[in-house]
Amino acid sequence: MFSQNRHRKFAKAATIAAASSLVFVAAAHAGVAGSPMTLTAYTNGAGGESLTSGKYDLALVELKADRSTTSTAYSAKINNLCVAYAIKRQLPEAKSACDAAVKAAKYDRLSSQRYAPGSVRENSYVAIAYTNRAIVHMLSKDTASAKADLERAKSLAPTADFVARNLAAVQNSRSTIAQLDVAPSR
Repeated sequence: MFSQNRHRKFAKAATIAAASSLVFVAAAHAGVAGSPMTLTAYTNGAGGESLTSGKYDLALVELKADRSTTSTAYSAKINNLCVAYAIKRQLPEAKSACDAAVKAAKYDRLSSQRYAPGSVRENSYVAIAYTNRAIVHMLSKDTASAKADLERAKSLAPTADFVARNLAAVQNSRSTIAQLDVAPSR
């Protein structure tokens, strides 16, 4: 078992990554300009830096080569794998990775000794996984599942900007996502 201090260090880095180094995926909707959806990647996780710099193929190589051993590192890795496959529009792989990311984030939250169970920070990690999976549902033209995942994310992180943005995009969308552009956040 890894020391609690190492868990705290990773948690702090993941929090910083989630707050300041998101991968934004602007979704151009037919008839709904200005409603971008946001995929979230951990820059301090495997493949994160490559994702934020637009090197998606390299990110996939790094993610597949990574042999994370802690639950938090695995959770970040599988979340980033979800993002990479979604960006590459490899939808079956993205769905599988996103399902695993939701399970890993839930497990990490339940088994975490870093914070009080159900803390805002822990809930945000799970909400990130749900919102990423919602985008994959949208890419797969499964609006009902996307809305369900976003409602779960909203119940976990009701004030999170990435949840609100994705909810608005899904509720306002009249068609499927036509194009994905990726740029790091400010």
